[in-house]
Amino acid sequence: MKANIKTAIPGPRSIALSKKRSATVANGHGSVSGVFIDKADGSNLIDVDGNVFIDYAGGIGTMNIGHSHPRVLAAIKEQVDKYIHPCFTVAPYELYVTLAERLSELVPISADCKAAFFNSGAESVENAVKISKSFTGRNSILVFSHAFHGRTQMTMSMTYKEDPYKKGFGPFIPNIHRLEFPEIDLDLDRLEIDPKSIACAVIEPVAGEGGFIPASLKAMMQLREFCNEHDIIMVADEVQTGFGRTGSLFAMSQFGVEPDMFTLAKSIAGGLPLSGVVGRAEIMDSVHVGGIGGTFGGNPVACAAALSVLDIMEDEKLPQRAIQIGEKINTMVKGIMNSCPWISGIRGLGAMQGIVIIDEDHEPDKEHTSRIHQYALENGLIMITAGTDGNVIRTLMPLTIRDNDLDQSLEILSNALKVP
Repeated sequence: MKANIKTAIPGPRSIALSKKRSATVANGHGSVSGVFIDKADGSNLIDVDGNVFIDYAGGIGTMNIGHSHPRVLAAIKEQVDKYIHPCFTVAPYELYVTLAERLSELVPISADCKAAFFNSGAESVENAVKISKSFTGRNSILVFSHAFHGRTQMTMSMTYKEDPYKKGFGPFIPNIHRLEFPEIDLDLDRLEIDPKSIACAVIEPVAGEGGFIPASLKAMMQLREFCNEHDIIMVADEVQTGFGRTGSLFAMSQFGVEPDMFTLAKSIAGGLPLSGVVGRAEIMDSVHVGGIGGTFGGNPVACAAALSVLDIMEDEKLPQRAIQIGEKINTMVKGIMNSCPWISGIRGLGAMQGIVIIDEDHEPDKEHTSRIHQYALENGLIMITAGTDGNVIRTLMPLTIRDNDLDQSLEILSNALKVP
C-alpha cells in the first residue's frame, strides 16, 4: 500500500490523543512520531486520521516478518483457543520445548545447545550474564562502547549511551568493564583488569542503538581467541540483528566464529513479547534449578507465534530479501552523496543500514538528522534515528516489504536526505 498523507502531521485525532496521553501516561516514556496508529498491515502503518505510512522503524526491529502476517495471526488464534498461560514454571507445555529444540538447531553453534525463554531483550541479556557467572564463578563483564543491552539496572549499566538511558539512574552495577567497539581491531591493551576475572564478553555483531556499526571480521575472531585463551563466555547479543535482518538468520553466521551463547528477542515472535538465551548445553545447565525463569517467560501464545516466524523466515526467504533491500538502500544513498555533503557514509549488514549525517566541520549533526526525520514523517515514512550522537538514520523496515512500497519509500527517503 502506497504512503498517502491526508492531513497535517500529526493529524487532529492524533493531537487530541496526545493531549490525553499527556494527562495519563508517564512523561518519561517518549514517542518519536506523535502519530497514533489505528491499523497495521505488512509494511504499512495507518494512523487514526487515515494517513498511510511506510514503516522503516518496524517496532524498533520487531517486525521483520511484517505487521499482522496472516500465518502468525493464525498461529496466535489457534493457541488462544486452547489456553493462554498455565506458566511453564508450574505446568509446562510442548510449544516451549519445541521452540527450544528449533532454535538450538538453528543457532550457529556446533556443540549441543539448550535454551531458556523470557520476555524482553534486556531480560535475555541479564540472564545470559547470570548463566555466565554461574558457569565461570566469576563476576566481571566485558562490554563495548556504543553498546545498548537494555534498561534494567544490570543491562543499563552495560549500555554505553548516557542520555536518555542512564541519566539520573546511578549508581550502576560494578565490575562492568568497557573497550572500544571493534570496528577494525580489538584493542585489548586498554583492558585494565585480569582477564581471568571476566565471566563473559557481550557484543552486538552490529551495534544497533549505537549507530548500526558492524564489528570487523578480524575483531570478532580476535575476541573469540581472547575468550578461548581466558575461558570467558562469548555472548552474541543478537536481539536486534537476529531473525534475518542482516542477510542471514543470525548475523554471527557471517563472522566465521561461534559464540558460546546468543541473546534473542525483538523479531522472534512477530511482535509479541518473547526473548531467549540459547547456548552451549554445558553452560546453560550450570544454573541450579529455579535460578532462571519468570512468570510470563516463554508464554505459549508467543511461542506459537515464534514457531510460525521461523517457518515464514525459511519459506519466504527473508534473509535473502534483506540482502536485496540493503543493496537497494546502498545504491540510492551512494547515488546522492555527491550532492549531499552532510551524508558521510552508509554502513551496516543486509537491511540493517545506518546513514550517517555530519555538519560542515565533519562532526555529528543531530539537528540536521532530526530535520531529515521530520520531512520523511510528513511525507509518509516513519523512521527512527540511532547513534551515540543521534546522527544516524536507521532502516528497520519489514523484510516482507513489497517492491513498489520499497521504491516509494526510497524516493521519500532520498528527498528527505536532500533536505539541507
